[in-house]
Amino acid sequence: MTGLLPIVEELLDAAEHSERARWLLGVPLDVLTRERVPIRHALVKANFHEGLAYFEAEIAALCAVRGRDGLAPVTVRTTR
Repeated sequence: MTGLLPIVEELLDAAEHSERARWLLGVPLDVLTRERVPIRHALVKANFHEGLAYFEAEIAALCAVRGRDGLAPVTVRTTR
């Protein structure tokens, strides 16, 4: 037992980058923000640079102050 959410343990158990990518694209966004430290650590440990870039872009978008239109700044949206 690691103390992590079972859904995060799925990421840790992934054997290939394709599994990690499917996990990143399917996990609820609130899990990304709530568990960002262990997720980031797992992606770094796996040398999954593309996944880490995607993860960082999602976190930036989720944490960005939104404009009057309700959207994140264009710089964040284009990175995402």
